[in-house]
Amino acid sequence: MDPFVWLGAFLGTLSCVAYAAAAVSQWRLAVLLPGPLTERRPLTALLTRPLWWSSVLLNGARAVFQVGALAFAPLTVVQPLGVLTLVIAIPWAARLGGHRLTPRERLGAFLAVLSVTALLALAMTDGRSEPLTATDGLIVTVGTLALLISGAWVAGRCPPLWRSHLLAAAAGIAFGVSSALAKTTITVVGTDGTGALLHPAAIGTAVVAVLGLFLAQAAYQGMELGSPLGVTTVVNPIAASVVGIAFMGESFLGGPLGLVPAVLAACLCAYGISLLSTRLPTPR
Repeated sequence: MDPFVWLGAFLGTLSCVAYAAAAVSQWRLAVLLPGPLTERRPLTALLTRPLWWSSVLLNGARAVFQVGALAFAPLTVVQPLGVLTLVIAIPWAARLGGHRLTPRERLGAFLAVLSVTALLALAMTDGRSEPLTATDGLIVTVGTLALLISGAWVAGRCPPLWRSHLLAAAAGIAFGVSSALAKTTITVVGTDGTGALLHPAAIGTAVVAVLGLFLAQAAYQGMELGSPLGVTTVVNPIAASVVGIAFMGESFLGGPLGLVPAVLAACLCAYGISLLSTRLPTPR
């Protein structure tokens, strides 16, 4: 294997470690602030916590490592590494929470990791893509923002479990779309220089990614880490693949036949996540 591919895999692994650390930081913050982030006071309290800003820095490090990984290795190498986030974060959060994983949680984590690995492999595209045009970048950005805002509105009117899952799915969409927008930004900067920063994709990358941070934080409120993180980990690459296929000229490697195992893997993943869907105990 090309040494540069190994370097890309190493940077991709560092990205997963940073993402796991960011997720655990946000989950610990959710323990300290267990109420839903639907009012001004909880949101203000969130921004005054050092844990929030440490999670922002860790997510920034994740993005930098991810970009570096994709510069040296293809998506087919980097993207499957995303499952390491679950492997690292779930036991880490359990240890910080002062308890061991129950047999139910172990089975749920195993099934989630297994199914996410399969889904990541099946969601692969050929990686040969064209950057988004200014018009497409604007359409993707505005459409994504509309979807995220409407999804958050619906989630705020659902029971806690569904609210967490919907917000986690919205966060996964935000992270996946921001990755596609960032890929376009990097390509356009290489050809047009700093003037490319005015491209809708560049502006959309920052706006969508920041919104994703808040959605992920809201998804962790009142829940153990594994369930919302599992949903986000699944939705993230799927959203990126949808943008790549619909707007960037990429092709789905699995073809029509790949949809059947993808649906089966999604069902298995849903079952695993249901085993991890545990409410946080009421803090004393």
